[in-house]
Amino acid sequence: MADQVLGQWIVNNREVMMIDRLELKNFTSFGDLDIDFSPKINVIIGENGTGKTQLLKALYFANKSLALQDATSEEMLRLYRPLSNSLKGLVGDDGKSKAELSCQLANGQVLHVNFSANSKHLAKERFVSTPVVGEPNFIPVKEVLSLMKGILASKGNSETLQALFDQSYLDIAKKLAKKPPFKSEDKIDQDPRFGSIYLKLIELLGGRFNVSELSGKVAIAFQTGHYERVKDKESKNYNQLTFRASRRDSADMTAEGLRKLGTLQLLLENHELDPGRSGVLLWDEPESNLNPKLMKLVVEVLFELARNGQQVVVATHDYVLLKWFDLLLDKGKEDHVRFHSLFRDSDSKQIKVSSVDDYLDIAPNPIDEAFGFLINQEIENDMGDLGK
Repeated sequence: MADQVLGQWIVNNREVMMIDRLELKNFTSFGDLDIDFSPKINVIIGENGTGKTQLLKALYFANKSLALQDATSEEMLRLYRPLSNSLKGLVGDDGKSKAELSCQLANGQVLHVNFSANSKHLAKERFVSTPVVGEPNFIPVKEVLSLMKGILASKGNSETLQALFDQSYLDIAKKLAKKPPFKSEDKIDQDPRFGSIYLKLIELLGGRFNVSELSGKVAIAFQTGHYERVKDKESKNYNQLTFRASRRDSADMTAEGLRKLGTLQLLLENHELDPGRSGVLLWDEPESNLNPKLMKLVVEVLFELARNGQQVVVATHDYVLLKWFDLLLDKGKEDHVRFHSLFRDSDSKQIKVSSVDDYLDIAPNPIDEAFGFLINQEIENDMGDLGK
């Protein structure tokens, strides 16, 4: 009972561990950018070249540094991989002013680092990281399940891997390979919060992924099936939840979009993604290689995560995904979405941000504008056909 009360307290007070504000000055493509984040869902949009992925990586670096209670230039370079392979490649356009990254959590914890083009190490002006926060999860654009066997190969060369992948890919591969600390069937019954999210994912996937190790090699499989209760009253397992698998295949034989969703399922299963305790969930272009019909279900899962204490930040180019965040928002369930539109200022040429809490207030909205242009073109084509 005490554990349940403590767990509920953590969920109800989860916002104190969430990212509240990020400030970037002369850092990569950002001259001077300040963003205030929602403790629930944040959606980042913007044209190509406005720094959406760079922004996600800044959040990942900051949250990971606070979780590990250390911030190093090596970690930053492995994450961004500048051409020069030095901090000089992360300093803004003028190359003279110091680059600064500052991240503050809602409970006052802060990370503030700076460096110049000649720096070998990060200068930490402020680094308050007590109590320790949960580690973040970064799901990159390319799906990772099909890459895991190569990344985690026992004889894999670390230098080669770092040349092929940035640190976010290497981190997520290691997390996905961890053995679950519990059976999903037991966890579903013991933790309704977990069950509501996990079962929705299984329904979406039409089965589940699992990771195992055979003769020192990683094997990723997909089992088609569903969960159901044992109905035989004579069975000692009567009414217990069990997974009924109908087919088992290599993960490589499943659709790439499903493998991306499998990443979310496995992170939940092995406790790396633990709403109420883990750090921010960052997802770069969830729509990549995903059937548009599944986008509604993806957004439903993200809302369910947020309702259970998980801060979420996604970057997207897709109108359908973006619109579902607006249509599925339920204020009765205390949902909240903050939209952040990155754009290049016409006068200063610097990247700016416009953050709003209402979809209709997003400006600029290049995704909506492109969709509107498409509709107008279709109308013009139809009108032209009528005139013939």
